[in-house]
Amino acid sequence: MKLILLPKSYLFTIFLLTAICLPSFAQTILRGHVTDSKTGETLIGAAVHLENGAATINTSVKLDGTYTFNNMAAGNYKLHVTYVGYKTTKEYDVDVPADKATVLNIAMIDNTTAINEVAVIEYVSKATDYSARNTEKVSNNTMNVVSAQSIAISPDVLVSNVLGRVSGISIDRSNTGDAQHVIIRGMDKQYNTTLINGIKIPSPDNKNRYVPLDIFPAGLVDRIEVFKTLTPDMEGDASGGVVNLVMKTAPDRLKVDGEFGTGYSQIFFDRPLASFDHSTVNSKSPGEINPGGIATANDFPYQNLVTKTANATPNLNASLTIGNRYLNGKLGVLFSGSYQDLYQGANSFAVIQTNTVGPPVGSAQQNEETAFQSSYNRQYSTQLQRLGTIASIDYKFNSNNTVQLFASYLQLNQYRVRQTQDNTYGGYTYQGYRGTFQVDNLTETRTDKQDIYNITLNGKHKILKPLSLDWTIASSQATHKMPDDAEFDTQYSTADDPSTTTSANTSNPQEPTVSVAHNITTGPTYVQNESRVWSHNTDKDISAYLNLHYNARLFGRDITFSAGGMFRHKTRDNYNNSYSLPNTIVDGLPETYTTIPNARFLFIGADTVNAKGSSAHDPGVYTFTENIQGAYGMFKYYITDRLDVVAGVRTEHTYQTYLSQLPVTFPGKTATIDYTDYLPSINIKYALTNEQALRASYYISILRPAFADLIPFPDQTADEYYQHIGSPYLQHTVIDNYDLRYEFFPRVFDEFMAGGFYKHLVNPIETELQQASGGANLYLTPNNFGNATNYGLELEAKKYFGNIGASINYTYTKSQITTAKSIVLDNQVTHIDQTRPLQGQAANIGNASLLYKDQKNGIDAQLSLSYIGERIEAVSNYYGLDTWERPSTFLDFSAQKKLGKHFIVYAKANNLLNTPYELVIKQNNTYNYSGIAKYPHQESAAYTTVQYDQYYARYNLGVKYNF
Repeated sequence: MKLILLPKSYLFTIFLLTAICLPSFAQTILRGHVTDSKTGETLIGAAVHLENGAATINTSVKLDGTYTFNNMAAGNYKLHVTYVGYKTTKEYDVDVPADKATVLNIAMIDNTTAINEVAVIEYVSKATDYSARNTEKVSNNTMNVVSAQSIAISPDVLVSNVLGRVSGISIDRSNTGDAQHVIIRGMDKQYNTTLINGIKIPSPDNKNRYVPLDIFPAGLVDRIEVFKTLTPDMEGDASGGVVNLVMKTAPDRLKVDGEFGTGYSQIFFDRPLASFDHSTVNSKSPGEINPGGIATANDFPYQNLVTKTANATPNLNASLTIGNRYLNGKLGVLFSGSYQDLYQGANSFAVIQTNTVGPPVGSAQQNEETAFQSSYNRQYSTQLQRLGTIASIDYKFNSNNTVQLFASYLQLNQYRVRQTQDNTYGGYTYQGYRGTFQVDNLTETRTDKQDIYNITLNGKHKILKPLSLDWTIASSQATHKMPDDAEFDTQYSTADDPSTTTSANTSNPQEPTVSVAHNITTGPTYVQNESRVWSHNTDKDISAYLNLHYNARLFGRDITFSAGGMFRHKTRDNYNNSYSLPNTIVDGLPETYTTIPNARFLFIGADTVNAKGSSAHDPGVYTFTENIQGAYGMFKYYITDRLDVVAGVRTEHTYQTYLSQLPVTFPGKTATIDYTDYLPSINIKYALTNEQALRASYYISILRPAFADLIPFPDQTADEYYQHIGSPYLQHTVIDNYDLRYEFFPRVFDEFMAGGFYKHLVNPIETELQQASGGANLYLTPNNFGNATNYGLELEAKKYFGNIGASINYTYTKSQITTAKSIVLDNQVTHIDQTRPLQGQAANIGNASLLYKDQKNGIDAQLSLSYIGERIEAVSNYYGLDTWERPSTFLDFSAQKKLGKHFIVYAKANNLLNTPYELVIKQNNTYNYSGIAKYPHQESAAYTTVQYDQYYARYNLGVKYNF
C-alpha cells in the first residue's frame, strides 16, 4: 500500500471545507429555542419531553440553542420542558403537519425568589461561553473574549497557548516549544500589555517590558479578554492590544473543583532526558558572597555541571479551587492553586553569522553571508515546575459599597541541560558535507527562576444616585534569577587524511575545486575555559487608580461622564556577573579531558579581572526608575436607542532615569528622560438589530522603549547569540489607530465578525543586526526607523449544527517600512532603500476547529489547526539579509467524557505534526544545499536555513472533579 502525504496547504483547505460544508435536507420536524425568560440566555441541556398517546420521545437543547425532533409522524403532540433551577413549563399542544417544519420557542422561569435573583445576578459566573459572547456584545471596545468553559475543552493548559487561537493573534515560542508571547494584529510583542484583573503587572524579563505568558496556568482564569481598541480610561501603551486575565472570584454557592493529570513528551520516546542536581547550585556569585574579593577556582563547585541521562518520568498536573459565600451572600472567599511538573525537550540546529556583507554583484554567485564558519547541534532537556495561586476576598456592605482584596502568586522554575556540538568548518568535504576543523562539545546546566506576585485592594461606591466611584491600590513585583548558568567546554581538532584526500570540481565559481576527504583524523580532547554566570533582576510596581462616574441626561438621552487618574512608581534593578575560568596549561597545551570532576582551572598571577567577575563594569548591572502619571476625561452618550459614543482624551507623563555600571567617562552611563503625551480617542457603536452592530474607533497610543534598549554598552544574556547594545537617544513611538468592525451574534454561541484596522507609526522601534566597527562580530541594537504603516482585515465565524460546531478565524495583515540598507557594490559600501514588513508581522494567520459536544453522554471533542505565515525575526542592516521565520502549521486534539455528576476524564495531544521552528535568510543557497561541499540541515536551494528546532508531540491524560 502506498501512503500519499498531502501538503499542509491542502490539509488546511480540506479541514476548512469539512468544517463548513455540512449536509442539510428537508424533513418533517419539530424544533425551537429554549431560553431564560428574563435574560434571554439559551438553556443548553434543558430536557424536552414529547408525548403522542402512550409514546414518549425525549431530547435536549443542543449547542446551537435549539431542540429538534426529526422524522416525525404527522399528528398532535404534548410537549413540556424541564431544567434544573427552573419551573417545569406548562404542557403545550402542538400540531405537526406532514413534510413541514414546526417551530415552538419556549421561555422558562427560574425558581429563585427576588432576593436570590439579586445575589445571582451580582455574582453571576463569568466563566461561561454565554458570558463571553455577552461581554463582547456590550463592550465599549472592540474585543475578543475566551471563557474558562472554552479553555477547559481546548487542547491547551497555558494561557499563552490559548491566546494563539484568538483572531488576529500569532505567538512566538520559547526553547521549550510553548507559546511565550503574543503578537496582536502584526504588532510585535513589545506593543502589547498584560493585565491581571485590569491592573498592569511587571515583567520578569531581564531586558523587556512584555510579560512571558507561559508563566500563567490556564486553570486560574475565568476568562481572557483581548482589547483591540482603547478608551481614555485605559493606559495608552498598548498599540497592538491588551491581554486582560480575569481571574476566578468567589461563586454564589459552595464550589470545590480540581484536576489531576499526567502526560509525556514524544521526544523522550526517542532519546533520554539529561538532568543535573540543581540543589548544588550556589544562589549567589563569589562577588556577591565576598564583595570586592578575588575569587579562586574553589569558589566554583563542579557538582552542578555533572549530568546524568535516564528515561523522563511522567508529567504531573494538579489544581484545586475552593470558594463560597457567607453572611447571607455578603462575604465571598475563594482560593485556587495549580501545580505542574513537566519534562520537555527540543533538538536544534543553528548557524552563527559572524560577519555581514551585501549581496554580490553577480546574481549567479553565492552570497558570502551564507558561507558560515560554524554551526551548533543542540539537545535541550528541561524540567519545568509551574506554580500558580490566587486568593480573593470580597465584602458587600450594602448595594452601594463593595470592597475586594485579591492576591496572586505565579512561579516558573526551569532546570535545563543543553548539550551542544559546535562544529567549526575546515577547507574540505567529508561524506558529502563540509568537514570540520575543530569540534567543541559543550554542556550547559541552567537554573532559571521567574515569579510574579500581585496584591490588589479595590472598592466600588455609589455616593449619590447619579455619582459613583471606584478605586484601586496595587503592589506588584516580578523577579528573574539565573544562579550559576554554567558551561563546560571540551575541544578536539579534526583534519582530512592527506593520504586519502582527492580533489574534485564543483559548480561553485568561488570554489572551483574542493578537497574530498575519504578519511579524517581526530586529535586529543582538551579542556577549554569554563563559563559561569550569575544574573537576577527585580521589577517592582506600586500603583493607584481612581475613577469617578456621573450619570445625567442630555437632550433627553442618557450620558455618563467619567474622569480619573493613575500613578505608577516602578523600580527595576538588574545584576549580572560573569566569570571565565582559565583552563590549565600543561607543557604548552590545554589539559587533556578525562572527566568534569578531574578538570582543573586556575586564575594565573595578576589575572584579577576574570577573578573579580564582570559586575564592576558589566552593563547588565543597572538601576532604573520610572514614574507614570495619567489622567483622563471621557463621556458615554446614547445619541439614539441604537447609537452610542465613548469619547475623551487621556494624558500620560513619563519620567525615567537610570544609572549603569559603565565608566564615568562613557556617554550614557546615566540619563534622565521626560515627556508628556496627549491621547484622544473615540469609540462609536451602532446597533443594526439586537444581534448586529457596527463599531468604529480612533485613538492615539504610544510605545515606551524597553529598559535595556536605553543603555549603550554590549550586554549578552545567556541563550542569546549576539550582544545587545542600547541607545539613550532612542525615541518613544506614537501610533495613530483606526478600527472598524461588524458583529453578528445570531445565537448564544454563534458569532460572525468582520473588520479592518489601520495604524500609522511614528518612530517605530525595531532591533537591528549590525556589524561592529573594524569588522568585529555582529551585535543587536534598537533603532527608530522613521515612519511605518500597518493595516489588515480580520474575519471570525463560529457556528454549531446540533452536536457539531465549526470555528474559523483568519487575519490578513500588511505592514510597510522603508529603511536605508547597506550593500557592497564594486567593493564599496553604499546604501539603498528597502521596503519590508515590520518585525514579527505575518501576512496570514488563521485558526480552524472542529467541535463535537454530546451533552446527553457528556462528550466533548475538538480538533484544532493553527497557521502562522512567514515573518521577519531579525532585521539586518544589510540589503536582503533579514532573517525570516518560515510558515508553521500546528495540529492539536482534545477530548473529554463526563462520568457521573462529578467527574470528567480528558485527553489532550499537541503538535501532532511535529512542526519545526525554522529561521532562514532569503538568499541563493545552491552551493550550501547540494553538491559535494554542502552544509548540513539545509532545506532548500532558495533560502539558507540558519536555525531548525523540533519539539515533537506531547500527550496529556487526566481527570477533573467538581463537587
